[in-house]
Amino acid sequence: MKAATLAAQAPTLACLVSLASGHPGLPGAYITLSQFTLNELSVQLDTPSKVEAWREALGVTTDLVFCDRIGGRPSLEFRATVFGVTFHVYAAFDPATAPAVLDSAGGGQR
Repeated sequence: MKAATLAAQAPTLACLVSLASGHPGLPGAYITLSQFTLNELSVQLDTPSKVEAWREALGVTTDLVFCDRIGGRPSLEFRATVFGVTFHVYAAFDPATAPAVLDSAGGGQR
């Protein structure tokens, strides 16, 4: 179904306003809403910890969180319908690397 007007998208936008009002500290995100998917939001974040903040704010259970890959990078994601809106919340990230460990003499890496 295609939204003929912005008014058709108003309930999803109102959901975002309500979420922002109820959780003013929630991290900002790149959010997309399409005229073709009226009740769906795509929420792109830049770190897994921000995905967790959104999960908590939306009251989504941890069993809906999954790891995947986006563009060759690992991602942390969840999809859930909350307040009648389907959220796809995700962050693609660069994995942390383990620091080099110095040997006991302090001279080299092992």
